[in-house]
Amino acid sequence: MSFFSHIEAVSPDLIFGLQAAFNADPRPFKVNLSVGVYKDEHLKTPILDCVKKAELELFELEKTKAYLPIDGDSVFIDHAALLVLGEHLFKSLEDVICGAQVAGGTAALRIGAEFLKEEAYSPIFIPRPTWPNHEAVFKRAGMKVEHYPYYDEELHKVNFASLYAFLEKIPAKSVVLLHASCHNPTGSDLTLEEWDKLSDLFLEKSLLPFFDNAYQGFGKGLEEDAKPMRLFAAKGHEMLIASSFSKNFSLYAERIAALFILTKSPTAKHAVATKVKRVIRTLYSNPPLHGAHIISHILGSKELKMLWENELGMMRSRVNSMRREFGESLNAKSKKTDFGFLLDKVGLFSFLGITSSQVKRLTSEYGIYMTADARISVAGLNTFNLNYVVDAIISVTEKP
Repeated sequence: MSFFSHIEAVSPDLIFGLQAAFNADPRPFKVNLSVGVYKDEHLKTPILDCVKKAELELFELEKTKAYLPIDGDSVFIDHAALLVLGEHLFKSLEDVICGAQVAGGTAALRIGAEFLKEEAYSPIFIPRPTWPNHEAVFKRAGMKVEHYPYYDEELHKVNFASLYAFLEKIPAKSVVLLHASCHNPTGSDLTLEEWDKLSDLFLEKSLLPFFDNAYQGFGKGLEEDAKPMRLFAAKGHEMLIASSFSKNFSLYAERIAALFILTKSPTAKHAVATKVKRVIRTLYSNPPLHGAHIISHILGSKELKMLWENELGMMRSRVNSMRREFGESLNAKSKKTDFGFLLDKVGLFSFLGITSSQVKRLTSEYGIYMTADARISVAGLNTFNLNYVVDAIISVTEKP
């Protein structure tokens, strides 16, 4: 008798499956546009200089590897909250913000989902399209998941009218997932005026915002990318924020993120904190230490913080430069398609607006990997492969 012989294998994760296929491809010239990590001009994911310097200093400063508290390092939590909310707003709301250090952005979403499933008893509405793992994370926590319209594939932009009209009709006390900036997979964000209208609607309809803040600093800047969350917080919303530091500190492997829950009172903050800590305790007990110490050390040092902001600015600039060159090169060579819509996107991602069969041809004929819906990570482009990718796209879209 076997306990496990009845188990059927599940499909591999979409993104990591593409990474594995790319790695196994024997062709000497191939291009990976699937994985959402920052890569430099040499297509390497760097360790930032500010991180290296912080780690050298921490080598002398760290005296123990004992467990952190269940909710993590309090110094890191405060620094993370300051990045999200800004100093003035953080100080005004400090008594009602429950914060926890968690093991990566996915864990922040999952812990928030576990908390909501137990305490809110509400469905969660996520945008269509969204990061593929969103739906799986919330369903695995036992939440009912619905979708709201977000992107117009024909016009290549946010369909705010449809989004707004849909959310007007959902039940009160529903939870709504929002991408704070650099929407994954479309690269299309709401305007600040649209965020303001949405904030008023959420208050009117008693909807609970859950912000996924995975790319702060990769859109228009650290302050600009935080404006939607700060706008909602300043208007008095109760809300959740999952804030990841994988991308903007290039600390992917350290699994470092924060979960914030804004409440209405210190009493509610305390009660929420006890529930969040209970969820964490049953999942992994407490978070890892090293990433939190790196970020706290950098943000606590004027010199290192300035270096980090400069390095983040250079990463953002490279992505923006590649997107601009990519869109302009496609437009210069295309006789059938206007790729100008690529130029107004932000963050790591964009849809190409091509068919799944054309995506398959790009992979089979040219060794160019992307998801079937033609989402690309712009960071996978550099000056050495850009023309090759452009010519391949022109070939599969304009030649039989």
